[in-house]
Amino acid sequence: MQVLVLPENKDINYIKTVQEVKRFFADFQRFRVITGLSQKPFIESNGLLETPHFGSVAFSARHNIELIKEARLLVQRYTEMLNQMDDLYRKILIECYVEKEKDIAVMMSLPYEIAQFKRIKRRAVLELATIMGILVRK
Repeated sequence: MQVLVLPENKDINYIKTVQEVKRFFADFQRFRVITGLSQKPFIESNGLLETPHFGSVAFSARHNIELIKEARLLVQRYTEMLNQMDDLYRKILIECYVEKEKDIAVMMSLPYEIAQFKRIKRRAVLELATIMGILVRK
């Protein structure tokens, strides 16, 4: 597995980066719907997101063929990138930004105290933002 080097905290606008991560997950869910998948990805028993399987879709005037093809490519790419992340990071990101669970609820399902959880969540957000190229610098 490749080690990702994150930028220094002083160089990052964390609040704006979190906003970009929220936007990423909103887009991911929207693209899933466009492709005919459920809005929320299914988490398999091994902790990975399901591999998207696209059936034949009846193309309507609302979504043109090119839009659906592009959405399928993005869903596939985003799923692969999320599945390459650390299991704990992926779990926290999905629960916080897809399931929209409160931090305290996610933390209670994990064996971490609040300070530890916040540090781990921050690293997860920064790693995803770095991988996806949505990290906001000061």
